[in-house]
Amino acid sequence: MMQQTDKLNLLNNLLAMRAELINVPILLEANMFFELAGEEFGRKLLLTSGANNVEYCLRPEFTLAIAKKFLQENKNSAAYGYLGPIFRQHENGPKEFIQAGLELLNQENQDDSLTQIFTFALEAIKIYNIKPVIRLGSVELFADILTQINIPKVWRPRILHRFGQKEIINKLLERLADPQQINAGSLPWKKEELIRVVSEQMLNGGISLSASRTPEEIAARYIEKQELANSKVPKEIVFLLQNYLNIRGEAQKTLLDIEYLAKQNNINIEKSLFRIKNHIEKLKDNFSPENIIFDAGFSARLDYYTGIVFQISKENKILASGGEYNRLLERLGADKQINATGCSVWVNRLNALNNFDKTEEFIRV
Repeated sequence: MMQQTDKLNLLNNLLAMRAELINVPILLEANMFFELAGEEFGRKLLLTSGANNVEYCLRPEFTLAIAKKFLQENKNSAAYGYLGPIFRQHENGPKEFIQAGLELLNQENQDDSLTQIFTFALEAIKIYNIKPVIRLGSVELFADILTQINIPKVWRPRILHRFGQKEIINKLLERLADPQQINAGSLPWKKEELIRVVSEQMLNGGISLSASRTPEEIAARYIEKQELANSKVPKEIVFLLQNYLNIRGEAQKTLLDIEYLAKQNNINIEKSLFRIKNHIEKLKDNFSPENIIFDAGFSARLDYYTGIVFQISKENKILASGGEYNRLLERLGADKQINATGCSVWVNRLNALNNFDKTEEFIRV
């Protein structure tokens, strides 16, 4: 019987055939994770402070650090593979996990990149002799719908930002369906007058004008809220979005339901649907139709994902996840959007399904 270390060697070789094997520092600046992954992910970080007053964290994942490395090295394109430990807060306290992954950056054809990512993830899982289920989603498809429906522009980025966070986006849509719930208050509208009022209130309350939020920032946020409150979303559009986000099931049938919904509302999503259908056809070699799920409301809870996203699971355990994240490098400082596709594989969970007792061993690359 193949042992855990043998399987890790196979996994390492699988990466080496596809990419440059790299490692990134275990100690990383925490700020980029708070800025790009959000407060919810931030609560999973294991934090420490340096003598330079900079806050650091033990590496919670590889992707952000790899994207930053790519920009620093100023490469035209890259394929990076990794296998090593990550560290996160867990419900039972701090915990170390083993993670493997593949990141393809600025490749010529993103569809080819996604095919390579699917192939790697599935071959990695096959090492452990596991037959999983795959769930697909598409940020691109939802964004296409948002740009074509009768909705005020000011609301589009806010709805898109919440895509993939089902409870949060459902609550937002419920509020939009009842305009009385959206109330910006009754302070002055003009920016100059509003800054003056906010400044007076801060000073009267003993709050410094150079506190964490300045009067100008508070005024700008309030005016934004007024614009949102004054931009009503038609109820039929809210119901359309709610219906779309609730579509989930066997991929082929689900895409027909989405196609019908789009045609009924004069929405052109042919290009996005074609990409999804094309990848589903390729996945049929590894999955039976009932094990390929499309969930219209699914995405990773990170707003730098832009295209097709996926999770591969078994017994409700996520074994691999990833997709297309073209916004990330631009948010890290690139002067334009750069194609990026990748995935992470959770080795500990694969080990657990193989009934390995020891999960702490790993190969450093």
